[in-house]
Amino acid sequence: MEDKTKPRFHYAWVIMLCGCAIVGLNLGVFAYTIGNFYLPVSLELGVGVGSVAMYQTISSFASALTFPTARKLLARFDLRWVMTGSTLGAILGYLGMSRVHALWQVYACAALIGVSIAFYGGVTVPLMIKNWFKGNNGTIYGICLAVGAITGVIANPIISRIIGATDWRHGYLAIALFTAVVMLPVSLFLVRMKPEEKGMRALGDDGAAEETAAQKPVTGVPAAAAFRSLAFYAMVICIPCFGIVFNVTNHITTYASVIGIGAGVGATLTSISLIGGTLGKMTLGRISDKKGVRFAVTLAEGCAIAGIVMVVLSTWVGSWLLFPAVFIFGYGASTTSLMGALLPRAVFGDRDYDKILSYSSMATSIGTGLISPVYGFIYDFTSSYLPSFGFALCMAILCLTTAYIAINGGMKLRAQYDQGGQ
Repeated sequence: MEDKTKPRFHYAWVIMLCGCAIVGLNLGVFAYTIGNFYLPVSLELGVGVGSVAMYQTISSFASALTFPTARKLLARFDLRWVMTGSTLGAILGYLGMSRVHALWQVYACAALIGVSIAFYGGVTVPLMIKNWFKGNNGTIYGICLAVGAITGVIANPIISRIIGATDWRHGYLAIALFTAVVMLPVSLFLVRMKPEEKGMRALGDDGAAEETAAQKPVTGVPAAAAFRSLAFYAMVICIPCFGIVFNVTNHITTYASVIGIGAGVGATLTSISLIGGTLGKMTLGRISDKKGVRFAVTLAEGCAIAGIVMVVLSTWVGSWLLFPAVFIFGYGASTTSLMGALLPRAVFGDRDYDKILSYSSMATSIGTGLISPVYGFIYDFTSSYLPSFGFALCMAILCLTTAYIAINGGMKLRAQYDQGGQ
């Protein structure tokens, strides 16, 4: 008999839109526009590009230290209030960035922003999607990340033009205003962590699972066993590498300036990279659902490697090669957040996914924060980005190697525990 009380529109789609807004802010605005600020801030403050890029290290460390607390707060308190508080913190951080006059002030604002965005990145959106959607989590999260990339495509040239027409301080003011306009309504009125808060089931859950849940064994590797395994250590090396490779995107505008083709062209190249990333996020999540994470990781990092090689070759072939190069690179490097959420589940299963995800997110923030500024420092010391691109190639190869080790090790562990191991 048809259930006439079943709603035609499921609130899970609102949650997906909330996820798009959160990821759009965290990636499209916070992360993807940062490259526009490196050179002008360094010139005004009289410091190196690497010193300004340390902003990302400070922010990442602050996020990493906040992740365990964030997970506890999200479990204990209403997501609306937690997200609203973090939104206000991010707004204050960017307002502060528009007023800085010394490097230590940049770092202080970066720490505040890092604490705030711990509730945007990491565990929040993947957990919402896991709770609200019964299946196709990779596809849904990929859509959210694609929106983030599209937001970056739009926001990056806008921020570049604001900085060009006024100065970088107005660029930060624009980010603070966008955060307030978009995220305060979302965080105050729309987000929910679980469907039970709306008196609903997850989309795709017809209730039949409850009838057999008692007979079904819990699958996946317990967190305690996962944390002791080689697969876990390989995973916490692999996931930061996705972000380290992607961080090349933040230097495209600066690279275009130093090779003489201009910051405006650099902003266009960054947007092309993000368009490639949009396509990557829309397809790689689906590919992961259909063909597995191993295939998706191989395709992604293969494209990232090809793109970097093409960027290097453009030095001799011609700057026209940069346009297809950054598109191909963007497609592959777009997996930073997507694989950060999908790989822990692919390796260890669902049993303690939230615990493992929070610690892998912490490792991602620490690893990415430590290594990403290396690009700027290498340029400061060598006056060339070519050594930085060589470093990125090494990171992509390390990413692939450790991903295979993690997935293979996880398969053995899951076979052990899914067959009755405790």
